[in-house]
Amino acid sequence: LLARSHHEGAAVSQVALRQRGVALAMVVWFIAGMTLLVAGIVAVARQDSRMTQLHIARAEVVAAGDGAINLAMMERLQGYRSSGSGPLISESVQRLGEHAVTVRLYPANGFVDPNVASQEVLAVLFQVAVSIGAAEAQRLADNVVQWRNPPADSRNARRQRRRFDALEDLLRVDGITRGVLDGIRDYVVVGDWAAGSLNWSASPQQVMALLERLDPGQVDTVAGRRQNLVRTGEENYGQRQGSRAGGGSVYRADALVVYGGRTWMRRQWLSGGSSRASRLPWQVVRTEPPRVVQR
Repeated sequence: LLARSHHEGAAVSQVALRQRGVALAMVVWFIAGMTLLVAGIVAVARQDSRMTQLHIARAEVVAAGDGAINLAMMERLQGYRSSGSGPLISESVQRLGEHAVTVRLYPANGFVDPNVASQEVLAVLFQVAVSIGAAEAQRLADNVVQWRNPPADSRNARRQRRRFDALEDLLRVDGITRGVLDGIRDYVVVGDWAAGSLNWSASPQQVMALLERLDPGQVDTVAGRRQNLVRTGEENYGQRQGSRAGGGSVYRADALVVYGGRTWMRRQWLSGGSSRASRLPWQVVRTEPPRVVQR
């Protein structure tokens, strides 16, 4: 009996130990599950906080950038002494509250219009802006020209020329990816309001790098022309006070806003002439979302 009682007691102890082990395991699993849940909640909260901060930053940049662009355009229409590369290209600093916003205004005809640019210009554009080889750049240029001028349809002998109505339309061309589009974004102008022909004297230094590849001998000529424009602009500064831009003038306005330790860009394309939606003597024909250009 004693042996049987001892055996039964040992069995009960083992069952109790197993139950305690199961309970302990359940507690451990519960703690682990709660830890994962809390970690997930914290991660979501951090993500929401970052998204909120991003939305606030974008709103601040849009407000400061758009306001500074309006002030810079008003100064330009009133006539002011341009800095940098001549009166066609101007730069000014506009202060809005705590923001000192740098605004650069460029004539639209200082950029490459892929609707009319030659294969040679397009090839150099892709090679310089996207940093790809000459053969691949030429292939992309050929594809753009072929897209603009598709072969005649068998049912219609007349060939229909196609246009890029927006920058994103270039993604329809074979070989042009989002990365290629982002690479050429600062070099091109696309829209039915674009001037078409390229005026190197109105091009920013970034676009002038294309001319250095295309025709290095013309670089000095264009530089001299720019210098003459600077002198002419300074001499006629007083006469241009109160002048207004022509109805067909189109500008690219880049507003650089420093916010949260980053430099953001707000870009607008502006056309001379008022619209029903605004009393300003110009109208916005394209607006690009703000983006970080320097961290």
